[in-house]
Amino acid sequence: MKYFFLSLLLLLPFVSAAQADTTTFTKQNVIQTLKKLSVTESEKSIKKYEQEKMINRQRATLEYMQSINRQAKIFLKRGIDTTTFNKFIAGVKQSLEIVKDGILFNKGTNQTQRNLDVSASILDELSARVTDKKKLLQNYSGKIASLNFQIDSLSTDPSLYALPDDSADVIKHIKRMYVTAKEIVPLDSALDKIAAIIEEQQLKTDLLLFDINSTREDIEIYSTHLASQSFQQEFPFIWQDPIFSRPTSEIIKFSLAKEIITLRFYAEDHLIRICFMFMMLVGSWYFLRSLKTQLQESSRADADTLIIAHPLAAAILITFSLFQFLFRSPPFIFNFALWLAAAISLRIVFRSYISVYWQRFWAITTLLFVLAGIDNMILQASRPERYFMLAVSVGGSIFMTTLLVNKKKSELKEPKILYFVVIFLLFEISSSLLNLLGRFNVAKALMISGYVSLIMGIVFLWVIRLINEGLVLASSVYKQPSRQLFYLNFNRVGKQAPAIFYIILAVGWILIVARHFYHLRGYAVSVNNFVTMERAIGDYQYSIAGIAIFIFVLLCAFFLSRLVSYFAAEHDVPNQAGDSRKKFSPGSWLLVIRIFIITAGLVLAFAAAGIPIDKFVIVLGALGVGVGLGLQGLVNNLVSGLIISFEKPVTVGDIIEFDGKIATIKSIGFRSSVAKSIDGANLIIPNGDLLSQHLTNWTMGNNFRRCHLVVGVAYATDINAVKPLLLDILKGDERILSYPLQGVYFKDFASSAIEIEMIYWIRDIKEYILVRSDLIAKIFEVFKEESITIPFPQQDIHIRKDKDVSKNDIT
Repeated sequence: MKYFFLSLLLLLPFVSAAQADTTTFTKQNVIQTLKKLSVTESEKSIKKYEQEKMINRQRATLEYMQSINRQAKIFLKRGIDTTTFNKFIAGVKQSLEIVKDGILFNKGTNQTQRNLDVSASILDELSARVTDKKKLLQNYSGKIASLNFQIDSLSTDPSLYALPDDSADVIKHIKRMYVTAKEIVPLDSALDKIAAIIEEQQLKTDLLLFDINSTREDIEIYSTHLASQSFQQEFPFIWQDPIFSRPTSEIIKFSLAKEIITLRFYAEDHLIRICFMFMMLVGSWYFLRSLKTQLQESSRADADTLIIAHPLAAAILITFSLFQFLFRSPPFIFNFALWLAAAISLRIVFRSYISVYWQRFWAITTLLFVLAGIDNMILQASRPERYFMLAVSVGGSIFMTTLLVNKKKSELKEPKILYFVVIFLLFEISSSLLNLLGRFNVAKALMISGYVSLIMGIVFLWVIRLINEGLVLASSVYKQPSRQLFYLNFNRVGKQAPAIFYIILAVGWILIVARHFYHLRGYAVSVNNFVTMERAIGDYQYSIAGIAIFIFVLLCAFFLSRLVSYFAAEHDVPNQAGDSRKKFSPGSWLLVIRIFIITAGLVLAFAAAGIPIDKFVIVLGALGVGVGLGLQGLVNNLVSGLIISFEKPVTVGDIIEFDGKIATIKSIGFRSSVAKSIDGANLIIPNGDLLSQHLTNWTMGNNFRRCHLVVGVAYATDINAVKPLLLDILKGDERILSYPLQGVYFKDFASSAIEIEMIYWIRDIKEYILVRSDLIAKIFEVFKEESITIPFPQQDIHIRKDKDVSKNDIT
């Protein structure tokens, strides 16, 4: 371009000359020359622009290739550890071979339902884990393919192979290409190698997953076959020779291996819930230990009550018994560990509470339960095991029968135990007969169900007893909510477990016992299909399960909202002198929390049941208009409750003066608030009245109150001597604040005395009556010592006799 402008400068004189003399240098020649120059310079500029554009694109492409190179290196460093993967595959194969033992080889005379159930649970877990690995490999392979595609697409960019005209630019471009190629070529080889390894691992995973699923299908076929012949003879009579024999040691070995695998898998999958259960255990132990310490410090007679005699054992018993319901479909070995720990803890708890005979009964029962549990973990039938089952069932039946005919029943602390003993006998006698006749699977289910029903029935009875005792003690000790107990108000909790708690335990006991009857699963599937089947009303689709879920979620929301109301703080203890700190009161937020819980529960209920929320909102809005007109007062109180919760003109524990009565706020509800007056009565105050009417909140002023006391002295008294006496009385009472200053003032000339008014501030309004009473007594005592007269109202009557008044006038 600069050459073009330079040519113009050189041609400019000739252009001027052409205008003056057309013969020497015509105008047309000059114009043609300029056009040629313009075309030439334009072509040069375009070519230069294209080359600069190409160079910039080459640089950007090479920089992007280097960026892809860095990403690929990072990805390869974070890639799959083939050593760990191979160990995982080997572990899965080993577990799979253990599962196949007793099912696909060493089958025995017939399959056992326990073996099929444990093996199926292991296979389900193996399938889930291998599927996760497969998805991980697929994602990894996809990422490698994406990196390869990006590298290949950039490598084939035509701009990289176009060379500029300038030799210096060519050399620079070749050098950049060389550096990039030096990085890309090894990386490309590494990606191809990793892709081949991943493909090989995917093949191993697919084959392993196919083997797992095939074995699972075989187990499903065996389970269906067993369910169809539940009460048919599966094995020879116990007095006949066995068809298949296998060493007991081998059966125990593979059974123990399967049980351990099942327990390990379940513990890994439910680690958070297990940790939560142990956290609850520690919390229960801390609470019981604190309760025991409080009772011992107060030297109460009930300091050795059953529940606090052994806090750790009682905490294990209660926690493991209740929180076992947190776990869905746990393996038997997991439940057996919890049940055994609860049974041993119960033995420790009532060790010094029941007679020696019943202690021996529980010890023998626990021992028989352990033997039954060990037998239930043996997964393949054998003749020695059948004899062992028979011995455990018959031995337990004989022992419980002697118990029923024994005269020691009157010593039972829980007579309801006898009901569980009768159920146990029905199960064990049936198990013995079916075992003799070769109905092994049903016999084994009845045998373990009998012992579980007895042990857990007795445990649940004692858990209820211990909880009720704990609530009674806690209500008597923790009269005020404290931070150590998360502000739990035991006065609201009550002294007895709610009825719903008994229902939950009863249903839980039934589920625990029924869980061992695998033959009921066919019926469970039919029931499940019935309740989950989609039905239609017009355009709306619903199912019984969805309706049940909707109701259940709502009930849980209302129950949780109710449970939250147990956490409230009522500060009935007077403040210490000079203590003006604002105490934390969780009760002030209870209304907001409860409304949030119910609202969230309602939304979750609709979402869980599959009900369209948009349609519900339209219906709710239409109903809201009509209902709102008829329930204006209720809505007013509800909104007022929300305003109180946020603005906090009053909060739980505040001392208020309402309608001339002094009371303490106990709770703030949806419609009304409850306040306890100084007379002991509970005042139900609508939330709207708390905001609309005049209300005095003494707690907002740190419970300080200005008080007045008027005392009268006789007119003959030296009032200048009385004033210092009254001031000394005020200063001598530590409950009276020194600031604001006390004052003694002459108030009025009354009919019988000079009235003197005492003005003072007390630190707590609750001390008003007591301080006033003490002051009156002290004033009376001091005035008596100083001979100061406190006059009382009196009237003198003067009788005058007038001589001028006649008798007739007098009469």
